[in-house]
Amino acid sequence: MNEIITEEMKKHFRACFLFRGIPSLSEKAEEELMRDTVFFSRGECVYESDKFKNALGVIVCGQVRVTCADEKSRVILRDMSEEETFGAAALFGAGELYVSKICAKSACAVTFISEDMLRKLFSVYPEISVNYIAFLSSKIRYLNSKIAQLSLPGAEARVLEHMKKHAGENSKLCAGSMSAIAKTLNIGRSSLYRALASLEESGYIFKNGDEWEIKKGE
Repeated sequence: MNEIITEEMKKHFRACFLFRGIPSLSEKAEEELMRDTVFFSRGECVYESDKFKNALGVIVCGQVRVTCADEKSRVILRDMSEEETFGAAALFGAGELYVSKICAKSACAVTFISEDMLRKLFSVYPEISVNYIAFLSSKIRYLNSKIAQLSLPGAEARVLEHMKKHAGENSKLCAGSMSAIAKTLNIGRSSLYRALASLEESGYIFKNGDEWEIKKGE
């Protein structure tokens, strides 16, 4: 990859959640913000648990892969592409270790916005601070939903996970055969019916005819 900041990369940078709803940045401001743009080769490490920038990373080209920091497990958490961000956990009181490992899935470029630069942006553009708070709030809601799911009894958690996995984009799925679902999850039909009833009573799911809709935890 040529280490040149292209117009396409600038476009992806401006599309970052931070700049939603604010006036266009001046060319000078954009140039200053993108000064710390780093280019990575495929497979190269971007963040490690003990080697990372105290900055928000904005992917302006290519993809990165996020895995668990544990060298033995290397569980893939997610892949991220242009306009997505990482590194919020490395800002504002972060510890000495980062929570995961991030590597370049393809040749990529990342623009890093330091904590000091973010503070300056917050003072100049109040909308950016609101965007950042909204971003963090969405993360908190997601974590709360995960905690709620982890607190569910075993059968209920398995049933809910199965439903989420097979639901469409509208969070709905056909009820289908109870026997087939019970067999897939390796639980009895009575346990399946109890789990569904409990999930519906708790507000996680809603049944409308032959269709289930996931209401919480999505």
